[in-house]
Amino acid sequence: MVLIFLVLPIVPAGLTGWLHPRAPDWRSLVEKSAAVTRVSVEAARRDYPDALWIDARPAKARAAGGVPGAVVLSEDDWEAGFASLAEQWDGRRTLVVYCGGESCDTSAAVAVRLRRELDFERIVVLEGGWDAWRAARAAEAKP
Repeated sequence: MVLIFLVLPIVPAGLTGWLHPRAPDWRSLVEKSAAVTRVSVEAARRDYPDALWIDARPAKARAAGGVPGAVVLSEDDWEAGFASLAEQWDGRRTLVVYCGGESCDTSAAVAVRLRRELDFERIVVLEGGWDAWRAARAAEAKP
């Protein structure tokens, strides 16, 4: 009996997630991510010194820190993050999107969605994400 009450909410929740009219098609965004340019930390800082950084990690992961001045724009709260991006972005600066690490595809999905919604091509993904950023900063700090 208890099992029924535990499993029963899964059906409407699954249907809502699948049928919601504003639900993003994350799978197709990730499939399209192959077209996204990926750059190393060094290349991003060298080639895009005035870039606006986009942190695509979930809130729990952001608690460990992030790129200074980065705009938070994640799947979890797209509308609020997009509003924050609109306030800070001048429409000309390159956007560098990052997520947790090498195995994270969220940054590519966010980059593809931004390209579509902003009709802006100068959006790149940071190779290695936050892990690569921290490693590069640690290497710079060594004497």
